[in-house]
Amino acid sequence: MTLRRALTADTALLGITFVWGTTFIIVQNVLDKLTPMTFNAWRFLIAALFLAIWKLLFKKNSEKSRQHLVRLIGSGTLLGFFLFIGYACQTIGLLYTSASNAAFITGLSVVLVPILSALLLRKMPPAAAIAGILFAVVGLFFLTTRGQLSLNRGDLIVLICAAAFALHIVFTAKVTDQYNSLSLTIVQLTVVALLSLVFGFSTEGLRIADFQTLLEPDVAGVILFMALFATAFAFLLQTLLQKETPATHVGIIYIMEPVFAAWTSVLFQHVHLGTAELAGCGFILIGMLLAEWPDGRKSLSH
Repeated sequence: MTLRRALTADTALLGITFVWGTTFIIVQNVLDKLTPMTFNAWRFLIAALFLAIWKLLFKKNSEKSRQHLVRLIGSGTLLGFFLFIGYACQTIGLLYTSASNAAFITGLSVVLVPILSALLLRKMPPAAAIAGILFAVVGLFFLTTRGQLSLNRGDLIVLICAAAFALHIVFTAKVTDQYNSLSLTIVQLTVVALLSLVFGFSTEGLRIADFQTLLEPDVAGVILFMALFATAFAFLLQTLLQKETPATHVGIIYIMEPVFAAWTSVLFQHVHLGTAELAGCGFILIGMLLAEWPDGRKSLSH
C-alpha cells in the first residue's frame, strides 16, 4: 500500500462523509413524515437492488466456488448486522437522550476503532493517528455538546451504536481483501434492509400512511438520492477503499460528518455557531490532518 493510494482513498472517504453530513437536513425533513425504520428499510433495499441489477448487467460472476459464496454471504451478513445495530440503536437511543449526546457518543467510534483494530487485526495505529484521535474527540465534544455533557439512560444505547459502527469499520478492513467488493456490499445492504423491515414491522406495524407518504415527490426523491449516492455508492466505495487505508483513518474521517452537518446548517438554516462549536470544528480538522501526517504512514509504503 503506497502513501499516494492511501491519501487518494482517504480523500474519497472524505467525499462520502461530505455527502452524509450535507444531507442531514433533508433526511431530518423526511423523518418528520416517515418512521426511521421505514426510511432505512427503503433506503437500503433500493440501494441493494440497484447494485444487484448493476452486477447482473455489467459484471461477470466473480465468485470462485460455492464455499467461497457461503463465506461471502456470512461476512456480508455480519457487516450488515453491525450496520443495522448501529442505525437501530442510534434511533432508539434518541428517544431517551438528546441529539447532542447521541452525536458525541456515536462519534466515540473513532476511539473504539483503533482499540478493536489492535485486538482483532493486530494493527497498532501510529503515534500521529493516536494524537489525531484525541484531537478529534475533543473537537467532537465541543461541537456537539458545547462543552457540556449530561449523561442519561439513553446514552448507553447510543454507545452500543458507536461500538457497532466501529466493528463494521474494523471487520470491513478484515474481510474486504477476501471478496468481490460489489458482492460484499450487496449482501450487507440487503441484510440491513431486511432487518429494518422486520424490526419496523414488529415495533411499528404496517402503516398505510407510510406507503402514501412514499409516493410524495419530495419524499421519493430524497429516498432515491440517499439510496443511490449516500448508501449504494458510499458503502461500495468504503468496501473498496478500505483495501487502501487503515481502519483508524476511516474512523477519524467519518467524524467529519457533524462538521459538514453544522456548516450546512449555517449556510441553509442560518444557524449561528458559537465559540465552542467553531473550536470543535478546528480540533476535528487538526485531528484529521494529524492522522494523515506522512511520518505516521511509513509502514504503508513498500
